[in-house]
Amino acid sequence: MSPVTERLYLHDAALVRFDAVVTGVRVLGGRPAVVLDRTAFYPEGGGQPADRGNIGGVPVVDVQEVDGEIVHALSAGAPEGRVACEVDPDRRRDHVQQHHGQHLLSAAFEATGGARTLSFHLGEGTSTIDVDAPASVLDEATLRRVEAAANDLVFRDLPVTARELSPEELAALPLRKAPAKGTRVVVVGELPGAVEDASPCGGTHPRRTGEVGAIAILGAQKWGAGARVEFVCGGRVVRALAAAGARLAEAARALRCAPAEVPGASARAAEDGSARRKEVERLLLALAGVEAERLAAAGAGPVRAVLQPPAGGAAAYAKAVALALAGRGRIALLGAIEEGRAQLAFARPRGPGPHLGELVRAAAAALGGKGGGAPDAAQGSGPEVAKLEEALAGAEAAVRG
Repeated sequence: MSPVTERLYLHDAALVRFDAVVTGVRVLGGRPAVVLDRTAFYPEGGGQPADRGNIGGVPVVDVQEVDGEIVHALSAGAPEGRVACEVDPDRRRDHVQQHHGQHLLSAAFEATGGARTLSFHLGEGTSTIDVDAPASVLDEATLRRVEAAANDLVFRDLPVTARELSPEELAALPLRKAPAKGTRVVVVGELPGAVEDASPCGGTHPRRTGEVGAIAILGAQKWGAGARVEFVCGGRVVRALAAAGARLAEAARALRCAPAEVPGASARAAEDGSARRKEVERLLLALAGVEAERLAAAGAGPVRAVLQPPAGGAAAYAKAVALALAGRGRIALLGAIEEGRAQLAFARPRGPGPHLGELVRAAAAALGGKGGGAPDAAQGSGPEVAKLEEALAGAEAAVRG
């Protein structure tokens, strides 16, 4: 094994350019990889993704800690000797903002909402923390209070210290959790003095909280016994605001109103849509009743037919006609075709009679599909529309025995 690599990122997260010596050549994920005597590249871990950049001009595509070594996977052959290295500064800044923002958000949740953070994930677009409070108690007002408390820590531009601490220093700090590996602690506030937050961490952090920029909570949802909180920090807040503004403008154009009027206009549109759907349902039932009368008058015995349904409602229309025929004391074995798929709707009066759920299952299978239901009403469908008449004929033969 090569000598232990000096981890520069632990001491200065703003360091993105450095020189190093290649001390070993490895393979990581099927790619050539190198070990350096010193590195500012952060290896994936603690919920934070790995850095990117280049070593000796060769792009770095992954960084992992493997058996105590920091291994840098490359897109091409490994360089040798002393090399100039550069960490992608935009990605590093983004990760620093998201990771330290998570520390501040977790501190705010614990202080304001009484919820401890259980895990953290830094995603490509948004990040999440899992907290031990149920989602039911994290209503909008609570989330906004926590968000405001976290941003207060940002806007006060407090000093941030990230280093190994002595046992005496650790004992004097209000740690949110006990160190699990090493004694490196990230402290927000004066040390010693007025400490706002202290948490063990091996990730990359800024010198001052103001570098986080801003923190925005996007929402919370149930996650196990607790809740998963989605958030963004720094530059991602700006991008999220721009995206939200674009969506709002698009909605306003569709509703033909000003952006500020979207909530009211959308509520009115929803009410109008609901009223229209109810009217369509009423007309569909009326049309089904007329069709049921026509089919019932055509002769005695089971009614077998392939319907011509209104556009966009084959399954619902066939069911409505079948139930209307059952209400008139008839057995209905109906089919319809829409968008390349055959629909089945069987119904009969309640009481003794054939099990239509079993019959529709067999008919749907003949169509290459599935179906089922109760003894007196069932539905199914399948893609083999050319076999619809045959499937209905088989169902009628079974009913007639």
